Amino acid sequence: MLQEKSVLILTARFGEGHIQTAETLAHTFRIQGYKWVSICDLYGEAYPAMHSLAQNLLRKGYSKFGSPFYKAFYYGTDKLSSKGLSYFYQHLGKKRLMKLVETYSPSCIVTTFPLHAAPYLRLRSSLNIPTYTVITDYCVHPLWIHPMIEKYYVATDHVKRTLVTYGVETEKIFVSGLPIRSSFHHTVKKNYKEFELSPNRKTITIMGGGLGLVPNIEPLLSSLSNDHNLQVAVVCGRNDQLYNQLEKYKSNGNIHTFGYISKMENLFSLTDCLVTKSGALSLTEAACFKLPIIIFKPAPGQENENAKYLLKLTAALTYSNQTDLLKSIYRCLYDNNTKESLSRNISSLFNKNACPTIVEDILRHEHRINTLVERRM
Repeated sequence: MLQEKSVLILTARFGEGHIQTAETLAHTFRIQGYKWVSICDLYGEAYPAMHSLAQNLLRKGYSKFGSPFYKAFYYGTDKLSSKGLSYFYQHLGKKRLMKLVETYSPSCIVTTFPLHAAPYLRLRSSLNIPTYTVITDYCVHPLWIHPMIEKYYVATDHVKRTLVTYGVETEKIFVSGLPIRSSFHHTVKKNYKEFELSPNRKTITIMGGGLGLVPNIEPLLSSLSNDHNLQVAVVCGRNDQLYNQLEKYKSNGNIHTFGYISKMENLFSLTDCLVTKSGALSLTEAACFKLPIIIFKPAPGQENENAKYLLKLTAALTYSNQTDLLKSIYRCLYDNNTKESLSRNISSLFNKNACPTIVEDILRHEHRINTLVERRM
């Protein structure tokens, strides 16, 4: 058991955003003087076989056949959550969490994924550890909610209003913005050679998150490859199948393919138009650079809700078919009114102080709790 103060951050590997948020928070806690900050993929550690199956289903959730199943799960559990699903959900990972608490003796727990085992354990007096939740989307599903969560940190007033409609007390909700990696907060020197790109061409970046879930990309690449005023950077992430599938474009000087890129800020600094799926963290990182964004037809669930929010803000474009997508790309590149409007609206999503604000608020809240406990003693 550790003697110094420690923080336990619980997350899950269902999309890069949850993990990246956990890592960003951990870095900031360490800056604040916390030596022991541990990140745990709770479900991955508690149920490795089930977790592997769920990862596979997540990938298929973006396919033509898997999409209806994920839609039924996401919107179906929205309705079922108030009918006992949350009660079942709070027992998942409980044994593993108790072992982690015994090992690290955290002064607080932070979650970046809907994990109810931590707030549920607070019902035991010996395990009454304050639990804070950072919601990593521009929408919120009822599964994020548990009555024993101390505080929710959310991206926008829209998410706050949604939580209130679900019965969460206003004083428990802090509109902080989404925390993104600190490397995005600094001016990036443009380095075209790093990606073998030309400074004399407009750059279109196409990405599908860490899993590289890019739908039906080849017709688009075939069209763009004929325009020598453009260059396309396709980020395949950890999708080796997509990377190998696009090998045939390597001889084309306009099309550049990449695997997982750890320093996306370097590529974003060269990007004139971003075509991406609507993962909240990727969108927020793009907002840091005020990039004109076109959203792939979103998968059902949180990505669809994120897309709807951005489209309502007129902070991104979408499309109905390949011809429409091509037109939208050219609008982002050459129509100044479109570029300026999208850049202005998307930039409103970025708050460079989101992460330090969240951590400082948690520490203040924790201090108040400790003070009250001392007075009672």
